[in-house]
Amino acid sequence: MSEALDLACNAIRSDDKFAVAKAQAMVVGYHHFWQDMWKDYRVLDVELEFTFPLINPDTEGVSRSFVEAGKIDAKLQRRSTGAVQILEHKTTTDDIDPASDYWDRLRMDTQVSKYFLSAVHAGDKVDGVIYDVLHKPGQRPTKIPLRDTEGRKIVLDRNGQRVMTKDGKKPRETPDVELGYELQTRPETPDEYYIRIGSEIQANPTRYYAQKHVTRLDEDLIEYMNDAWQLSQQVLFFRQKSLWPRNPNACKAYNATCEYFDLCCGRASVDGFRYGKAQAAHAELKTQSAGDRELLTNSRCTAFRKCPRYHQLKYEMMVKKIQDDEATEALRLGTLVHLGLEAYFNTLKRLNP
Repeated sequence: MSEALDLACNAIRSDDKFAVAKAQAMVVGYHHFWQDMWKDYRVLDVELEFTFPLINPDTEGVSRSFVEAGKIDAKLQRRSTGAVQILEHKTTTDDIDPASDYWDRLRMDTQVSKYFLSAVHAGDKVDGVIYDVLHKPGQRPTKIPLRDTEGRKIVLDRNGQRVMTKDGKKPRETPDVELGYELQTRPETPDEYYIRIGSEIQANPTRYYAQKHVTRLDEDLIEYMNDAWQLSQQVLFFRQKSLWPRNPNACKAYNATCEYFDLCCGRASVDGFRYGKAQAAHAELKTQSAGDRELLTNSRCTAFRKCPRYHQLKYEMMVKKIQDDEATEALRLGTLVHLGLEAYFNTLKRLNP
């Protein structure tokens, strides 16, 4: 397993060294927390893309416009029981304590239902989905106090002189803004950040790693098929009418500004500077269509539910924001962790067939 961990950490690459440090610390902690459990599993597939027909469950008619599509993180088989399970990684800032409401939404999670249906269409028997969640540490890079040769923190006054305690017997080690006493610091290095994050994870592993086994009944799958079909019809209706209404309530959802906010409110245009054209609508997939039919992915459905105008910009017009520091920061860590886990399970597949 050490080789799998080494290759996973090496796969996590970015110009943002602090994001790399945090992602590596998360993957290392993940390995130590789950490694004994994974010994009981064979890895059958990693990053497996799929498509299957979009079907109207009322008429059994097949859509001529869309196919369902997606990608599973891994397919596993438990050695001790022979059960085949799909593994779905998630990273989140939400509380993942077993008593939190984070897990309640799994009852409605469309992605899980899509995975089960993909297995049905492939003729595979899947016993469940392992919902594998990693909580993102909230700690950010900080400042490290400078210390003298005796290990004491250095506090200087406005004139740059060392501040002493009131009795004058030893140097002061705490700042005071009103008096102009400033603690001397330096930026934390990526290596120090990695150690700090790793120590926090090691001290509280159940805060950062949790899993839940999810299954679906036939009626759940029928309900999902109805939802997917009706959503596809709404997309076609809005497209036919050239009508893509905004949802202002989604502009600032989850304390984050929508990437298309400036475009929607007229403060920017698709001019190649702030907004441009994306090369692919489904960046996570190698395949972008199935003949003359478009892909209906979970991400696309989520976008439409969020805001029809958002869906239009992202999937109909394929507009992307050229530079979005907030969105980049929010997405970068999850992407890096996913790269690490992909390499980790690919190595397990190779080493433990």
